Amino acid sequence: MSFDTLDLKTGNVFQVTWDLGRRCNYDCTYCPVTRHDNFSPHATLDELKANTDFLYEYIDTYMQHRSFKRTSIGFTGGEPTVNPNFIPFMQYLKNEYESKYKNRWSANFALTSNGAMGQKMAEKVMENFAHITVSYHAESKQKLKQQVRDRILQFHRDGPATKTTMSINVMFHAEHFDECKDLCEWLDSYEIKYVPRVIGEEPDSKPSFAHKYNDEQLQYMRDFWKNKNAKLNTKKKKEEEVTKVLSAAGKKTNEKKKLGLVEGRPCCGSREMCLSNKGASRNATFVDLREFKGWQCSVNFFFLHLEQQTDQVFHHQTCQARFDGTRGPIGKISEGKQIVADLVRKLETDSMPTITCPKHVCGCGLCAPKSKFPENYKEVMKNHLVRPEVLA
Repeated sequence: MSFDTLDLKTGNVFQVTWDLGRRCNYDCTYCPVTRHDNFSPHATLDELKANTDFLYEYIDTYMQHRSFKRTSIGFTGGEPTVNPNFIPFMQYLKNEYESKYKNRWSANFALTSNGAMGQKMAEKVMENFAHITVSYHAESKQKLKQQVRDRILQFHRDGPATKTTMSINVMFHAEHFDECKDLCEWLDSYEIKYVPRVIGEEPDSKPSFAHKYNDEQLQYMRDFWKNKNAKLNTKKKKEEEVTKVLSAAGKKTNEKKKLGLVEGRPCCGSREMCLSNKGASRNATFVDLREFKGWQCSVNFFFLHLEQQTDQVFHHQTCQARFDGTRGPIGKISEGKQIVADLVRKLETDSMPTITCPKHVCGCGLCAPKSKFPENYKEVMKNHLVRPEVLA
């Protein structure tokens, strides 16, 4: 079934990602130099503290208008845990939340890491984070990959005691595909949640880091999401999904489709979405459409991204959509007071513009409620806003 409207059903939180810097202990070939290096200076504790007020004021402004007053503040990089100021900063950030905002909205703190850390750092992570996402990279050395497995088991074993949950992003390297499959079987044996991820979701980007997958590899991905989506629907809808996937498998897979599995995409956080069209709907965590250019999108009500090293603020890390139909930062972190003041004015005067998707292909941010038609978009947003009339 095709759809013209997407709504978010589970995991309804305001997602913040904070890139703390480029420094990383990995050097993956599919990660551009704008995302990692081994020489950038670490952000100091004072520099990180200085941006905390803007972060919380921005979140607090949106929370006054969201029906679901929950946020998740996640850290990424580079590799956040290599910064010696990381844990002290986390303790400061949590103390600020507890003293000023705890009674206004709920927050948890999350970390995305490559998992290549020592046992003591893993203990500190569990003390300070409600969730950790480990991204498994098959290109690294065997010693590092074993360390990652050890940390995964440590988080799995000790996490429940600290109420720290975990998920795994398995970055399916086309040349190490069997190794990635073996890892998934190993994770299954421990009942550890994971998401198989293709590498390079935007084949038209320059330079392109998209991996080319053969038909057998693509079918493995299809089967995984077919089974996952089928569990969300009725028997009839299961049969429709199976029929659709089998039909797709019978078609010749052209070279473009081999680049990054262009025919669909899972939600990064395995959130459940409702896809609807003229009264008919189905639930999914994998969406078989990625071209939303021109659709009305609520990504600004669900995401925020901070780039510490470049002093930039984005509505979303990868889509970078702005209200004027272009892509890029919405301002500087160091000038955050002006960003917040502008946001307050729009919301208080019911003149909040709606983002029109400027991208050809949607990646992370897929789960943000959106619609092809403005009237449907405003109807869906009634599920998420205290006063939908704030939308201009």
